Amino acid sequence: MPRKIKTDSGSHTVLPIKDEKVLQLFFDRLSIHIESAKSDIKRYDAERNYIMCLIGFNTALRAEDLLQLRVKDVFNKAADKYYIHIREAKTGKAQNFKLSKTVSVPLDQYIRKYNLKPSEYLFMGQYKQMGGVEYNKPITRKTAYLIVNGIAREAGIAYPFGMHSLRKTFGYMYVKHGGKLITLQWMLNHASFRTTERYICWGSDDVDADRESMDLGYIIPLEGGKYAYE
Repeated sequence: MPRKIKTDSGSHTVLPIKDEKVLQLFFDRLSIHIESAKSDIKRYDAERNYIMCLIGFNTALRAEDLLQLRVKDVFNKAADKYYIHIREAKTGKAQNFKLSKTVSVPLDQYIRKYNLKPSEYLFMGQYKQMGGVEYNKPITRKTAYLIVNGIAREAGIAYPFGMHSLRKTFGYMYVKHGGKLITLQWMLNHASFRTTERYICWGSDDVDADRESMDLGYIIPLEGGKYAYE
Protein backbone atom coordinates (compact mmCIF):
# COMPACT_ATOMS: atom_id res chain seq x y z
CA MET A 1 0.00 0.00 0.00
CA PRO A 2 1.36 3.47 -0.88
CA ARG A 3 1.99 5.88 1.95
CA LYS A 4 -0.84 8.33 2.47
CA ILE A 5 0.39 11.89 1.96
CA LYS A 6 -1.71 14.55 3.67
CA THR A 7 -3.03 17.41 1.58
CA ASP A 8 -2.92 21.12 2.35
CA SER A 9 -6.41 21.48 3.77
CA GLY A 10 -6.31 23.60 6.88
CA SER A 11 -2.71 24.66 6.38
CA HIS A 12 -1.47 28.24 6.39
CA THR A 13 -1.21 30.06 3.07
CA VAL A 14 2.30 29.98 1.66
CA LEU A 15 3.78 32.30 -0.95
CA PRO A 16 5.87 31.90 -4.10
CA ILE A 17 9.35 33.22 -4.78
CA LYS A 18 8.92 36.23 -7.06
CA ASP A 19 12.55 37.35 -7.32
CA GLU A 20 14.83 35.19 -9.49
CA LYS A 21 17.86 36.26 -7.44
CA VAL A 22 16.18 34.82 -4.35
CA LEU A 23 15.39 31.63 -6.26
CA GLN A 24 19.08 31.36 -7.13
CA LEU A 25 19.96 31.82 -3.44
CA PHE A 26 17.61 28.94 -2.64
CA PHE A 27 19.43 26.64 -5.07
CA ASP A 28 22.79 27.91 -3.81
CA ARG A 29 21.86 26.74 -0.32
CA LEU A 30 20.91 23.31 -1.68
CA SER A 31 24.30 23.13 -3.40
CA ILE A 32 26.12 24.10 -0.19
CA HIS A 33 24.35 21.32 1.70
CA ILE A 34 25.54 18.78 -0.88
CA GLU A 35 29.12 20.04 -0.86
CA SER A 36 29.36 20.17 2.94
CA ALA A 37 27.84 16.73 3.64
CA LYS A 38 30.12 14.81 6.03
CA SER A 39 28.69 11.32 5.55
CA ASP A 40 27.06 9.17 2.86
CA ILE A 41 23.70 9.48 4.60
CA LYS A 42 23.95 13.27 4.83
CA ARG A 43 24.99 13.46 1.20
CA TYR A 44 22.05 11.31 0.13
CA ASP A 45 19.68 13.54 2.11
CA ALA A 46 21.14 16.69 0.52
CA GLU A 47 21.00 15.29 -3.02
CA ARG A 48 17.48 13.95 -2.45
CA ASN A 49 16.37 17.38 -1.25
CA TYR A 50 17.90 19.05 -4.30
CA ILE A 51 16.13 16.70 -6.73
CA MET A 52 12.84 17.09 -4.85
CA CYS A 53 13.01 20.89 -5.07
CA LEU A 54 14.23 20.84 -8.67
CA ILE A 55 11.25 18.72 -9.76
CA GLY A 56 8.87 20.73 -7.56
CA PHE A 57 9.91 24.08 -9.00
CA ASN A 58 9.83 22.81 -12.60
CA THR A 59 6.67 20.69 -12.74
CA ALA A 60 4.13 22.41 -10.46
CA LEU A 61 3.06 19.09 -9.01
CA ARG A 62 1.07 19.21 -5.79
CA ALA A 63 3.07 18.16 -2.75
CA GLU A 64 1.09 14.95 -2.28
CA ASP A 65 1.85 13.93 -5.87
CA LEU A 66 5.50 15.02 -5.76
CA LEU A 67 6.27 12.99 -2.64
CA GLN A 68 4.60 9.87 -4.05
CA LEU A 69 6.72 9.82 -7.22
CA ARG A 70 8.41 6.53 -8.01
CA VAL A 71 11.12 5.96 -10.58
CA LYS A 72 8.59 4.42 -12.97
CA ASP A 73 6.52 7.64 -12.77
CA VAL A 74 9.35 9.75 -14.20
CA PHE A 75 11.19 7.43 -16.60
CA ASN A 76 9.73 6.00 -19.81
CA LYS A 77 11.94 2.96 -20.35
CA ALA A 78 10.59 2.18 -23.83
CA ALA A 79 11.36 5.70 -25.06
CA ASP A 80 14.46 6.07 -22.86
CA LYS A 81 13.24 9.52 -21.86
CA TYR A 82 12.18 11.24 -18.66
CA TYR A 83 8.48 12.03 -18.39
CA ILE A 84 6.03 12.74 -15.60
CA HIS A 85 3.27 10.18 -15.90
CA ILE A 86 0.87 10.19 -12.94
CA ARG A 87 -2.77 10.57 -11.96
CA GLU A 88 -3.29 13.42 -9.50
CA ALA A 89 -4.43 12.37 -6.04
CA LYS A 90 -6.68 15.42 -5.60
CA THR A 91 -8.36 15.66 -9.01
CA GLY A 92 -7.90 12.18 -10.46
CA LYS A 93 -6.70 13.82 -13.68
CA ALA A 94 -3.73 12.45 -15.62
CA GLN A 95 -0.47 14.37 -15.95
CA ASN A 96 1.80 13.27 -18.78
CA PHE A 97 4.59 15.54 -20.00
CA LYS A 98 8.28 15.48 -20.86
CA LEU A 99 10.82 16.78 -18.36
CA SER A 100 13.30 19.44 -19.42
CA LYS A 101 17.03 18.76 -19.69
CA THR A 102 17.62 20.91 -16.60
CA VAL A 103 15.60 18.36 -14.62
CA SER A 104 16.22 15.12 -16.49
CA VAL A 105 20.04 15.23 -16.46
CA PRO A 106 20.52 15.52 -12.66
CA LEU A 107 17.53 13.23 -12.11
CA ASP A 108 19.16 10.53 -14.24
CA GLN A 109 22.44 10.93 -12.33
CA TYR A 110 20.57 10.66 -9.01
CA ILE A 111 18.68 7.49 -10.00
CA ARG A 112 21.82 5.80 -11.34
CA LYS A 113 24.01 6.83 -8.40
CA TYR A 114 21.64 5.32 -5.85
CA ASN A 115 20.61 2.42 -8.09
CA LEU A 116 16.92 3.15 -7.63
CA LYS A 117 14.56 0.51 -8.99
CA PRO A 118 11.42 1.34 -11.02
CA SER A 119 9.12 0.60 -8.07
CA GLU A 120 11.12 2.65 -5.55
CA TYR A 121 10.15 6.11 -4.36
CA LEU A 122 12.36 8.96 -5.56
CA PHE A 123 12.50 10.64 -2.17
CA MET A 124 13.13 7.93 0.39
CA GLY A 125 12.90 8.71 4.06
CA GLN A 126 13.24 5.35 5.76
CA TYR A 127 13.43 1.63 5.22
CA LYS A 128 11.40 -0.97 7.06
CA GLN A 129 11.95 -4.71 7.21
CA MET A 130 8.70 -6.64 6.67
CA GLY A 131 8.82 -10.41 6.41
CA GLY A 132 12.45 -10.30 5.37
CA VAL A 133 11.68 -7.92 2.48
CA GLU A 134 12.99 -4.35 2.51
CA TYR A 135 10.35 -1.75 1.58
CA ASN A 136 11.25 1.86 1.03
CA LYS A 137 8.92 4.67 2.08
CA PRO A 138 8.87 8.30 0.94
CA ILE A 139 9.63 11.16 3.28
CA THR A 140 6.58 12.48 5.11
CA ARG A 141 4.82 15.72 4.28
CA LYS A 142 6.02 17.19 7.58
CA THR A 143 9.64 16.28 6.82
CA ALA A 144 9.39 17.77 3.33
CA TYR A 145 7.97 20.99 4.78
CA LEU A 146 10.80 21.25 7.31
CA ILE A 147 13.33 20.74 4.51
CA VAL A 148 12.04 23.44 2.14
CA ASN A 149 11.16 25.85 4.93
CA GLY A 150 14.65 25.48 6.40
CA ILE A 151 16.31 26.13 3.05
CA ALA A 152 14.05 29.15 2.53
CA ARG A 153 15.11 30.62 5.88
CA GLU A 154 18.77 30.10 4.98
CA ALA A 155 18.14 31.94 1.70
CA GLY A 156 16.70 34.91 3.61
CA ILE A 157 13.04 34.24 2.83
CA ALA A 158 10.99 35.61 5.72
CA TYR A 159 7.45 35.10 4.38
CA PRO A 160 5.40 31.87 4.78
CA PHE A 161 7.07 29.17 2.69
CA GLY A 162 6.22 25.49 2.30
CA MET A 163 5.88 22.67 -0.20
CA HIS A 164 3.20 24.44 -2.24
CA SER A 165 5.54 27.42 -2.61
CA LEU A 166 7.42 25.31 -5.18
CA ARG A 167 4.25 24.88 -7.25
CA LYS A 168 3.28 28.52 -6.83
CA THR A 169 6.76 29.68 -7.83
CA PHE A 170 6.49 27.70 -11.06
CA GLY A 171 3.18 29.38 -11.84
CA TYR A 172 4.37 32.86 -11.00
CA MET A 173 7.60 32.56 -13.01
CA TYR A 174 5.70 31.02 -15.94
CA VAL A 175 3.43 34.07 -16.20
CA LYS A 176 6.25 36.51 -15.45
CA HIS A 177 8.20 35.18 -18.44
CA GLY A 178 5.26 35.56 -20.82
CA GLY A 179 3.34 32.33 -20.32
CA LYS A 180 -0.39 32.39 -20.95
CA LEU A 181 -2.60 32.34 -17.87
CA ILE A 182 -5.09 30.02 -19.57
CA THR A 183 -2.29 27.53 -20.31
CA LEU A 184 -1.12 27.71 -16.69
CA GLN A 185 -4.72 27.11 -15.57
CA TRP A 186 -4.69 23.93 -17.65
CA MET A 187 -1.33 22.81 -16.24
CA LEU A 188 -2.43 23.40 -12.64
CA ASN A 189 -5.84 21.80 -13.25
CA HIS A 190 -7.71 24.80 -11.88
CA ALA A 191 -11.40 25.37 -12.55
CA SER A 192 -10.95 29.03 -13.56
CA PHE A 193 -8.21 31.48 -14.44
CA ARG A 194 -9.27 33.61 -11.44
CA THR A 195 -8.31 30.72 -9.19
CA THR A 196 -4.95 30.50 -10.94
CA GLU A 197 -4.42 34.26 -10.67
CA ARG A 198 -5.02 34.17 -6.91
CA TYR A 199 -3.01 30.98 -6.46
CA ILE A 200 0.22 32.42 -7.89
CA CYS A 201 -0.29 35.66 -5.92
CA TRP A 202 -0.31 37.87 -9.00
CA GLY A 203 -1.07 41.36 -7.71
CA SER A 204 -1.05 45.08 -8.44
CA ASP A 205 2.72 45.29 -7.95
CA ASP A 206 3.18 42.75 -10.75
CA VAL A 207 0.77 44.66 -12.98
CA ASP A 208 2.68 47.91 -12.35
CA ALA A 209 6.01 46.22 -13.10
CA ASP A 210 4.67 44.84 -16.39
CA ARG A 211 3.25 48.22 -17.34
CA GLU A 212 6.58 49.95 -16.68
CA SER A 213 8.38 47.38 -18.80
CA MET A 214 6.31 48.39 -21.85
CA ASP A 215 8.22 50.97 -23.90
CA LEU A 216 6.88 51.12 -27.43
CA GLY A 217 8.15 53.38 -30.19
CA TYR A 218 11.05 55.81 -29.87
CA ILE A 219 11.68 59.51 -29.29
CA ILE A 220 11.45 61.71 -32.38
CA PRO A 221 13.20 65.14 -32.02
CA LEU A 222 10.68 67.91 -32.65
CA GLU A 223 11.96 71.14 -34.14
CA GLY A 224 12.13 73.88 -31.52
CA GLY A 225 10.75 71.60 -28.89
CA LYS A 226 12.20 71.10 -25.42
CA TYR A 227 11.76 68.36 -22.89
CA ALA A 228 9.80 69.33 -19.81
CA TYR A 229 12.65 68.26 -17.56
CA GLU A 230 15.29 70.40 -19.32
